Amino acid sequence: MTQSTMNASNAFAEEKAAHPAVADDVAAEPVYKLVIDESVVEKIASKSTQKIDGIIDMKGSLLSTIQEGLGGSDKTKGVSADVVDERNAKVDLDVILEYGKSAPQIFDKIKDVVASDLKDMTGLTVVEMTVNVVDVMTQDEFDQKNGNGGQQDGPSN
Repeated sequence: MTQSTMNASNAFAEEKAAHPAVADDVAAEPVYKLVIDESVVEKIASKSTQKIDGIIDMKGSLLSTIQEGLGGSDKTKGVSADVVDERNAKVDLDVILEYGKSAPQIFDKIKDVVASDLKDMTGLTVVEMTVNVVDVMTQDEFDQKNGNGGQQDGPSN
């Protein structure tokens, strides 16, 4: 009986050597991964950009316009993002500036705020950012365009 036990034990040892994924042979360190979806990067970038003074709105797609027309909202409107790898992201923004504001100053603020918010919330570093100024308008023009002409209760923003 001792002989057969040794053979079974040797067979198990040979099996473990041939297949390193056997349960007893699994590495002591588990593998952990944090995966950030591009839509999350887009949403953070959109919210970060919209809180900057001088940004009237983000320029969305036709789908965004339809969603807003039906009472919904597009949380990633005007943003396209690419998660390059586990540490880096690229961001493209389409913005509508407030007339009379400095585009270069707003651009600098966008770079700082979006990069900081993305780093803080996701750990991703912005390695490339393109800000496309697609329109310039006053707050009144924007309100009239969106059917808010003079019917607001408080300050616009």
